[in-house]
Amino acid sequence: MNAPTSSATADTTPLRRNLLRACHLLLVVGLGLTAWPRLLASGADGPLIDGAFDAVLCAVQLLAVAGLFAPVRMVLVLVFEVLWKAVWVLVVAVPLWSRGAVTPEVAETLFACAWAVPFVVVIPWRALVRDLVGGREPWRAV
Repeated sequence: MNAPTSSATADTTPLRRNLLRACHLLLVVGLGLTAWPRLLASGADGPLIDGAFDAVLCAVQLLAVAGLFAPVRMVLVLVFEVLWKAVWVLVVAVPLWSRGAVTPEVAETLFACAWAVPFVVVIPWRALVRDLVGGREPWRAV
């Protein structure tokens, strides 16, 4: 039996699906080269918040692996990546930049955030919103 097809899946061209796969692959490779080594190297010996942050990124990387096989169904992994980076840029980086207090660490994180820009272009936003709004689940049983 086939799973129901969302409008995002039905409306997404093969080119866009492959671009979504490329975005998921970027997450898989990028986080595999950065987050996993940091988490495994520091583990319980590093700062607690750094370990928690890296663990979240490692979980995102594992979800991105699923996105290689189901790129449209796993598009919310890319949305999460765009959103947390946008929030960080707006709440942390922009105020630091406006005060002239951008450190090398901030600049490095800003560079990492820039890798999410292609995601904004590739994500099928209209179909995603249509699926999320049109596919509402009831609050209680009828």
